[in-house]
Amino acid sequence: MTNTGKYQESKIKRQLKPKRFWWLIGLGGGAVLITLTLAVFFYNSISNNLIDNRNFFLNKQLEYAANEAQANLRNLDEDLAFFVNTQKINARWEIKDASKELNELNIRELLNNYLNLIDSLIIEKDDFAQVYQINEPNQLSVTSINSSSIEELNEGEDIIVISGEEDFKLIVKLNISKYFDQLLDNYFLGSNTDKLVFMNDRFFKINGEGQMFFQDELIHENIIQEIDKGIRGDYSAFISNVYNADPQEFLLVQYPFTLAHLKGKYAFAFAQEKNTIDSAIFGNYFHLFIALFGLLTLVIFLIIKYFKITNENNLFLEKKSKHLNQLLKQQTILLQQSKGFIYYQNKEDVIYQVSENVKEVLGNQPDELVNQKLKDFILGDKADFLEKRSLHIEQKKEVFSFEFTSEKKDEGPIRAKVFEKLIYNEDKDYIGSVGIFTDINAKYKADQELIISENRLRSVLNSLPDIIFIYNNQGVYLDYYVQHEELLIVNPKESLGKKIDEVLTGEAGEKAMRAFNKVISTGKMQTEELDLLLDIGRRYFEVRFFKLDEKRVISVGRDITGQRLWERGLSEAKEAAELANREKSSFLANMSHEIRTPLNGLLGITGLLFKTPLSKKQNELLSIIGDSGESLLNIVNDILDYSKIEAGKMELDPVAMDFAMEMDKIINVFAGMALQKDLVINLKIEKSVPAMIVLDKDKLAQIFFNIIGNAVKFSKKGGRIDVIISGELIFTKNLILTCTVKDNGVGISKDKIPQLIKPFTQASQASNGDYKGTGLGLAIASKLIELMGGVLHIESEIDQGSTFTFALISQASEQKLNLLSNTAQKNENLAIENLADKHPLDVLLVEDNDINLKFMVMLLTQMGYNPDVALNGVEAISAVEQKSYDLVFMDNQMPRMNGMDATKIIRSMPNGRKMMIVGLSASVFKEDIELAMNIGMNDYLTKPVKIHQIVERIKNCILLKENQIK
Repeated sequence: MTNTGKYQESKIKRQLKPKRFWWLIGLGGGAVLITLTLAVFFYNSISNNLIDNRNFFLNKQLEYAANEAQANLRNLDEDLAFFVNTQKINARWEIKDASKELNELNIRELLNNYLNLIDSLIIEKDDFAQVYQINEPNQLSVTSINSSSIEELNEGEDIIVISGEEDFKLIVKLNISKYFDQLLDNYFLGSNTDKLVFMNDRFFKINGEGQMFFQDELIHENIIQEIDKGIRGDYSAFISNVYNADPQEFLLVQYPFTLAHLKGKYAFAFAQEKNTIDSAIFGNYFHLFIALFGLLTLVIFLIIKYFKITNENNLFLEKKSKHLNQLLKQQTILLQQSKGFIYYQNKEDVIYQVSENVKEVLGNQPDELVNQKLKDFILGDKADFLEKRSLHIEQKKEVFSFEFTSEKKDEGPIRAKVFEKLIYNEDKDYIGSVGIFTDINAKYKADQELIISENRLRSVLNSLPDIIFIYNNQGVYLDYYVQHEELLIVNPKESLGKKIDEVLTGEAGEKAMRAFNKVISTGKMQTEELDLLLDIGRRYFEVRFFKLDEKRVISVGRDITGQRLWERGLSEAKEAAELANREKSSFLANMSHEIRTPLNGLLGITGLLFKTPLSKKQNELLSIIGDSGESLLNIVNDILDYSKIEAGKMELDPVAMDFAMEMDKIINVFAGMALQKDLVINLKIEKSVPAMIVLDKDKLAQIFFNIIGNAVKFSKKGGRIDVIISGELIFTKNLILTCTVKDNGVGISKDKIPQLIKPFTQASQASNGDYKGTGLGLAIASKLIELMGGVLHIESEIDQGSTFTFALISQASEQKLNLLSNTAQKNENLAIENLADKHPLDVLLVEDNDINLKFMVMLLTQMGYNPDVALNGVEAISAVEQKSYDLVFMDNQMPRMNGMDATKIIRSMPNGRKMMIVGLSASVFKEDIELAMNIGMNDYLTKPVKIHQIVERIKNCILLKENQIK
């Protein structure tokens, strides 16, 4: 490789590395962003779940506390009624003897039983009363007072009980605040949880710690309204312990209740700051997130390091699959917590209470499930459910779970799962259960889809043709997956426990062990091609070794025998095609030379004859000879052009040109033929076509010559040919030329249109008889149109004519060309007679063909020159050694020494450096022309040459000589 090539290669690598680096950086950044998003999502999910669980726990504790408060008041009411009814008070009872007549023991027992609830007990008769209290030493204190003093003691809530005979009344003075404090103080709710009592339209903390202040009065009023209506509820509100202090967001749950004989509205409430609910998990979750983030960083590092390894995708997908399974499990847990409802059953397994979110799961209202059994909601498997549940109860198991198909109201079947806590009394008798009914329909469908995917993957593995082996780090066979054992040297079971080089011997074993050791040392995948001689014959295998994990290496081998045979056949076919192409090129070069050489003499002599006096008949006969020669030359040019196109050697040479002028020249070529057939050729160039365009002028002319020539050939006498050209500018200068050539000639059937662009074919055999041609014109035009970015589209009907439409990609140009007008060209002095008198030149003519030699000598003689003649390259070199020439016409293919070799030698001679050498050859191949110019020729003419071409080269030589003299 040259230094330039190495530089370009290193430059490309430097350009690719940043792209690859930023691609990996983007991948890593995306992974980090996804991880952060998932971390926030899972943290929020866990936090919300903790809040929901805490909310449920606080609600249950409130319910227990309120029920206990109501139960104690009911018990007190019953005990007081019993106390009054059982007292044997003498109707003659006097207040001074009351202490003796009443059963003080019952009073002490009553006060002791409700020590935290009863502040004092007053028995009133007539105008006297006695007050009973339990003092600090836990002793009964009795005080006698007048009835008028009772009003002073009635500060707070009292219970009044009147005896049946209405001869006395019992007044109980309650200490509700102390009672509530003692009651709620027994409930342990964890740290940072406030226990509140609602009395007198306010929330107070227990044990005299003050009241709570709400930031939003609307929430406060809403809570009070719900308490007044007896509605329990839970809220999220901003509350402060001190008036006008910064509030904190609290989770608040309240449970309203009423007390016997008491008129006020009461409620218990628990409040806990939300940010303390999940604070316990924040530290653990943070460490888990750091661990996951570190794991992600490690994965990104491995991706950067091993992204070229083919097995990376498999390992990556496997890791992602495991991660996805983990996510699905976590999602299932979350769904069980959020998409389920709680139900309670008695010992007969009859549901007596259901949580309100049952509607989200089954679509039923809670009261629709009450007094029903769980088995009523199971579709199928009822017997199995009852049998398993009965067995769990018999074995005194505490939990029971079962998965089944249920039905959601108005939606159809769903997959569900129940998890029950079985409750037993002290005698281990089953008394009921509490359960969670969960909708797992999404998980069930996912599991079914996973099973289908696993079956699909298993089917793929079973159809793999590869040979898979697994080794430890010492190269010992551990496991295998082989579908065709005939492709192995030994039975795969016999390989287990052996090393690679013990099974594969010779060169194949060495190559395999070399690749294996390189995998162990570098960690990168290695590929080797092994040639093995099996019982079924010689086989070629491509084996890839790569690490499965830190302790194992895997190899994947594939039989590539067919591929190797195909490649060998392809190589042989390629060599044969290249040989045929070389022979074809040689044949075309020889054919071109053999045909063009006599044509050069034929057309040259014909041109000279036209300059002599001729009769009308002689002029007609000479025109026929000239037309026949030109026709033969066109056939040769068509064959060579199509050969160039097939070989992909045809190239475009775009130049700026006056488009309208060029099209006029093309149309004028057909003026004589149109006149003979009385045809009208109409050229219309739309205003959308710029005046100057950049296009390959010769290829454009060749396309229109073939298509318009075809239209003229097949047009009827007196017909019409329309040539319409429009343009469309794209992105300022890019131009699409749309060209249409339409005639009203004989036309062809639609099924034969595809044959028009096939080489060496015409529409039908009848056409071949009536309309002569090689059948290459439209084929060449179609190929040139494709080369210039378009497609030839043909529409035709018999006796209706044909329409040829195609588009060419070009460019608009603002360049102005200094072109001579046709009139100026016609008036140009092309007289060649006695040109040597004004401009003498020493001319050497090197030519071996007699006809071409006579033509060239006659032409040069008419100009007044007397050329020297050499019949081959050797004679040409000898002539140059003896004389210094101004102009040499050098034929290429000659005996003894060709023109190319002779030119090289002449250019190395002292008197051969300044002379002008014009090559003459029948070869029209571009590579031959480029070679001639590279070895030192000044110009190159392809045979048959025209008289004006020879005159133009002589004039160029005259100008060159005059410039050298100056």
